[in-house]
Amino acid sequence: MATNQNNILDFEDPGMLSDELMNVPGFVNELMNHTLAVSPRPNKPLAFAGALAMTAHLSGRTYRDVRGTRTNLYLAALAPSGMGKDEPRVVNKRLADGTGCLASVPDSIASGQGLEDAMAESPSLLLQCDEADTLLTAMRGEGSAASKMNEMILRFFSEAKSAHAMRQKAGDGKVRIIPQPHLTLFATGIPKFFYSALTAKSLENGLLGRCLFIESDEFYPLGDPIETPLPESVVNAAKFWAELERRTQASGEITPYVITETPEANAKLRQLKDTCDEVTKRLMASDLGTAAALYVRIPEKATKLAMLYALSLNPLAPEMTGEAIDWGAKVVTHLTKRMLYMAQFYVAEGKFDRLKKRAMGLLAKHGGSLDHTTLLHKLSIDAVTFKKLILTLEMCNLVESEMSDRGKYLYHLSAA
Repeated sequence: MATNQNNILDFEDPGMLSDELMNVPGFVNELMNHTLAVSPRPNKPLAFAGALAMTAHLSGRTYRDVRGTRTNLYLAALAPSGMGKDEPRVVNKRLADGTGCLASVPDSIASGQGLEDAMAESPSLLLQCDEADTLLTAMRGEGSAASKMNEMILRFFSEAKSAHAMRQKAGDGKVRIIPQPHLTLFATGIPKFFYSALTAKSLENGLLGRCLFIESDEFYPLGDPIETPLPESVVNAAKFWAELERRTQASGEITPYVITETPEANAKLRQLKDTCDEVTKRLMASDLGTAAALYVRIPEKATKLAMLYALSLNPLAPEMTGEAIDWGAKVVTHLTKRMLYMAQFYVAEGKFDRLKKRAMGLLAKHGGSLDHTTLLHKLSIDAVTFKKLILTLEMCNLVESEMSDRGKYLYHLSAA
């Protein structure tokens, strides 16, 4: 939690998601485990993210909770190059093909107009795209095409329980309506490129605040993949959900099933909302708008995850329990803290501020200390700029320096 708005290291690192938080009984676990079994380089966080995205997609326009919340989920799964980002997308497409809805799982869409047209054809759509940093750069709104993509993705999120009025095409004169559009986003990317593309504006403009960022920064060894069919229980559940969506499209009537919830679940969700509201107020009072924009969205995202937990556990008769709310809240809170921790090293105001945060990030990554030569080499800047940088960090009480026994300067994160 933030302690002082002038301290770069306001947010502590919660680390990667634990195995406990990546445990969702039923459909999600089975699809995740299958992905791991067939992956050349099994990566659990990525497989988990892919399974969540597919569950969110398949249940689209078919389920809601008592408040009208839908399961449309925006996910970015981040991992170093070559660490298994492809297989979760491949498995999702294979499952979609087996249920007759492959057209609803495109790999990429180049523009806001293209996304709108794709949604008109498949009102429940899973957009899987690689290079999440490229998508993020487009969503900054730099240029009219990028701005339209940003607007369209955000609109579809908000319109999931209403309707979308499409643009009028030249010579047409008709206004076409997409009822209750359900867009699920599953983007993958490389952490350092993704975080480098972040800006304060992109984090506070509403869209990224609605996203979940699941990161995997570990090395995952090559596995021993086995070419095996998808589990029968996974295929049966997916076919059941896909058939419900086909009936909806054929009839034109959308009446989502209500996922019931226990009194305990309702009370826990109320408590979560009150807690997040209190935290958000404190962050806003401390002029930490970026953190506030992420914290205010925790209850909504936790509810979506709790719905997916219920669907995974019982595809035919889902019910949200206190356990589902607890799990959703823990996952979203953890991912929010991780995003805030990483953002403080990348989201900067100007070049020198970015340089300060790069230096602080390098020190934090290497246990809080680096020697003069190593830090200078990793920053790749000239000696004059480096001297100015260190002096500024010392004056801000962020870094302390000392002479080692070997006559080298060492720089440490300040204990203060």
